[in-house]
Amino acid sequence: MRKSSTLKAGALLCIVTIVGVGLWPDDAGLDQTRAITLGTTSVNLPDKGASKLPEPDKKSLPGVRKTEEGMDFDPEMKERLLTISEAYEEHVQYPNFSRPIKADELERKHLPDIPIASELPARLSDPNSPTLVIKSSKMRYFPDDQIGAVASINGLGNDVTSDVSATLVANGKVVSYATVSPLEDQPHRYALNFQSIDTSEFDAKQELTISTEFLFEGSQYQRGTSIEYVRTIASIDQVEPASVQQEYLVIPVYVSTDKPGYHRVQGILYDATNGTPLVHLKDEADLDSSYGTLSLKAHIAALKKSGSEGPYILKDMSLQRLPSAPDYITEFGSVEFSHVDIEGFSFSEYNDQPYVNEKAQRIAKELRRLGS
Repeated sequence: MRKSSTLKAGALLCIVTIVGVGLWPDDAGLDQTRAITLGTTSVNLPDKGASKLPEPDKKSLPGVRKTEEGMDFDPEMKERLLTISEAYEEHVQYPNFSRPIKADELERKHLPDIPIASELPARLSDPNSPTLVIKSSKMRYFPDDQIGAVASINGLGNDVTSDVSATLVANGKVVSYATVSPLEDQPHRYALNFQSIDTSEFDAKQELTISTEFLFEGSQYQRGTSIEYVRTIASIDQVEPASVQQEYLVIPVYVSTDKPGYHRVQGILYDATNGTPLVHLKDEADLDSSYGTLSLKAHIAALKKSGSEGPYILKDMSLQRLPSAPDYITEFGSVEFSHVDIEGFSFSEYNDQPYVNEKAQRIAKELRRLGS
């Protein structure tokens, strides 16, 4: 009994160690997996002829306790395992290319290019001094995009005079000057719009700085925020009308590329009536010529989770060429339109069939067993 229990404990420790370092299937990505870190990434197994596994070191395996039958998890660890198993079971009901969206997760998880404001006190030694804020209109810009930002001075009285100027800097050189326009009825907030720039000497991916000078109360303050300029090697030419194919709403996307290889297209399906984000979609394929088709597919389980039969709007699309031969770097494509109207269909028109990932279900079942 002792040998069997010890062997079982060793096997379970290996499984949970895997959980602790986040080795889930690609379609998991759960925040909860980060909550358990056992402080080790392996369990040393004995030689083939040994009679039993070595006793775990309590210091290297927190959450494990010794019982009369061998090794087991303590109550706190079991509770965490149950929490993970429940979240995991919910998550694996959908394919990784068709994920329901929670509204509060939209920006954090599904809009990675959304700009982040640069925000610091004017006087760094005085956190109560007015705050200087710069927020670009985008994080990543493509050829022909209008580069812009908003610069603000927060905490400054409305009766105080202020002014702002800004330049666009690349490799230590000014490449453009901003046209500055005060925002109507918003004191100390200014729109910055930059003139067209010469990008001929830029790398394929070039970091730029929006360098901004704030002037108020007789003092000048310099702040900056970084953006990225990227050359494009592909584009989305057209999005075809959607159709129901068995358990999926299928949206064909036509792509042209200067560099055949492995491409990924992503987009978000919104409810056309109320603008609610519903499902994050993606597809990846190896394009062996300059033209190809990728298909965004929304699974019926994800659509039913959203509760919307449409009509929909497809937007926040992106196109990438993923690292592949010959140079193994990530490159980007352009999307010339802001959104596409997508027809909706009654759920009764779909093959109402649950998504099944047998490997993921086995993992979920084992996690629940470990936590019980």
